[in-house]
Amino acid sequence: ASLLRRFQSTLVIAEHNNETLTPITLNTITAAKHLGGEVSCLVAGTSCDKVAQELSKVQGVAKVLVAQHDVYKGFLAEELTPLILETQKKFNYTHICAGASAFGKNLIPRVAGKLGVAPVSDIIEIKSPACFVRTMYAGNILCTVQCDEVIKVFTVRGTSFEAAPTSGGSASLEKLTPPPPVGLSEWIEQELTKSDRPELTSAKVVVSGGRGLKSGENFKLLYDLADQLHAA
Repeated sequence: ASLLRRFQSTLVIAEHNNETLTPITLNTITAAKHLGGEVSCLVAGTSCDKVAQELSKVQGVAKVLVAQHDVYKGFLAEELTPLILETQKKFNYTHICAGASAFGKNLIPRVAGKLGVAPVSDIIEIKSPACFVRTMYAGNILCTVQCDEVIKVFTVRGTSFEAAPTSGGSASLEKLTPPPPVGLSEWIEQELTKSDRPELTSAKVVVSGGRGLKSGENFKLLYDLADQLHAA
């Protein structure tokens, strides 16, 4: 098993907004480190040098690959997938992963489909480089998945892994040449609801309620509690 781990190499697809790294990426890096072998991060955006520098200091990251192009505005899966495929082919990664956020859940299945492999979603534990644990039926069942694909492609549930330390690392930076634009879709705009609460996919504490609250007005009690607990 130790010999197998030595030949692993993992590509983590970084999620960011061109200014800062999304926290779930740090949890995904920790998961990638459990696989053994070298961990690289791919940062693709319109102007993401700041994010690349931030990633280069994260413990456990050996290499940060940077691709910048206007076509990556909005981080569309249709445009990012060819870049990921070229990067995998160039460096021969055995594993490709991203956080199980809206970004990762949109991107990773497309990458797996183009590679002709079956992805593993929402992993919460890594038993070996080819064996993962994920939940099923709303978390009521733990499923152990043996993945025999040549390239393992998966998403990581962020709350199941600690965040990688953001200092002490010394990864090398390498710029990539983006492939030609695909042009299948175009980013128009995004309307976000701003909230001081953490995202559900990365929250350590989640407050929920149901019939016992009896009316919609009583849900305000949950919101106040969530604010006090810094919960989603």
